[in-house]
Amino acid sequence: MDIVLSPATQRLAAVLGAIALLLAAVLAPEYTIMLMPLLVLLVAALALYQFPVALVLAMVLVYGLALDIQLDLMVQGGGAGRSAALGAAVVKVVPFAVTAVLVLRYGLARTPNWPFLAFTAIAGLSIAILPIGRVAGMGDMVRSFIGSAAPFALGFALAPRRIWTALCRGVAFVPIISAGVGLLAGLVGFYPALDEFGRFQGLHSPPFLAGFCTTAIFAATLEYLRGFRTRWLLVGGLDLAILLATQARAPFGAVTLFLVLVFLFSGQRTFPLQRKVDLVMGGMVPGMLLLGPFMAYALERFTRMTENFSGRDIIWPYFLDAIEARPLFGFGLGAGKLIVDPEDPKIRLLGSSAAHNEYLRLSVDAGIVGCGLIFLSIILWVWSGTQQARPADKLVLRAALAAALMHSGFDNTLIASTAVMQFAWFAAALARARMEAEPLRHTARHAHTTG
Repeated sequence: MDIVLSPATQRLAAVLGAIALLLAAVLAPEYTIMLMPLLVLLVAALALYQFPVALVLAMVLVYGLALDIQLDLMVQGGGAGRSAALGAAVVKVVPFAVTAVLVLRYGLARTPNWPFLAFTAIAGLSIAILPIGRVAGMGDMVRSFIGSAAPFALGFALAPRRIWTALCRGVAFVPIISAGVGLLAGLVGFYPALDEFGRFQGLHSPPFLAGFCTTAIFAATLEYLRGFRTRWLLVGGLDLAILLATQARAPFGAVTLFLVLVFLFSGQRTFPLQRKVDLVMGGMVPGMLLLGPFMAYALERFTRMTENFSGRDIIWPYFLDAIEARPLFGFGLGAGKLIVDPEDPKIRLLGSSAAHNEYLRLSVDAGIVGCGLIFLSIILWVWSGTQQARPADKLVLRAALAAALMHSGFDNTLIASTAVMQFAWFAAALARARMEAEPLRHTARHAHTTG
């Protein structure tokens, strides 16, 4: 289904809109000024409705240019390490807006969106039976639900293959945009390219940029295995260089696990041995030369901080105590952000009250039962969605799932803007794989019928 308004209908809507705007400007000019930003957004939405590939490009730019952090800096004058309250709200709305446009134009997907349904069930449980007032109020729970469900919103939308392909490929350029523009911003003094510890951050912060790099490497690997085009090796190598420059250990561990799984479990059809040998023999030396400075830069941090858990050993006991108090169903969505007293001297020293562990955070929110339900729903979503996929898609998506599950034990991977990009990529890659498998199912069904 491809729903586009007829030219006559579009002209009529434009004329009526212009008349309404003129009347509002004459009768209530003060309200017209207040509504002007919404009108601009409406015009932009109409334009993107007509050109959905541009919608994907806009989404990639929103995250590549770190709109959340930059908005916070402009509005509040905050520092690089501060949470972007306004910006975070904006970037969490983006996937819902993209989904709404795609659903209006192409319709709803027929496959179950298991993670979104799981979060909805947990939210309903929080409202119905959990004492959320003791820890989190209704507003906290609603905000947490929106932030948690946003990464999975695209799973509801239908779209042509070109839209999903554009998104799958665009994700690979998010950290490159951040790094490139971030270097220019650092040169002119607009935003520091390095944080206070000397880690590269582009337009983001080092952990956020590293999170985007993780998904970008997943995406570049998938595109390479689908056609063995050298440009995707170059894009993936650049993403890896940026990841090493951030000196982020958990994302690097996730990427290492992902690449090892892809290399070891790829069959002859998916990743021929000759290409592996060519990649190792022909790519290892130039790759080491190009990535050498970045590897040395990262290795210095990895070796210097082998016993340093970046505050996780301090923050995790707070969450473990809360889980012990209510192990089965937790305290309700949003509670995981509030159980730690921000005025605690240890927490003030850390500068963050985040768990840096999604299993702990969600076990506080929804208990062990709810946490298990959420992660099982993600596994079911990806695993079932790749059953009929081509071998390369099946291997990469399942290896990426394993890496993401490991990464969730050391970082916030389901509520940050990095999660939106990661699970938007999963949704796009799964949708593309389903569309490509459809003709094969029809052919098999026809052969069975005629046979």
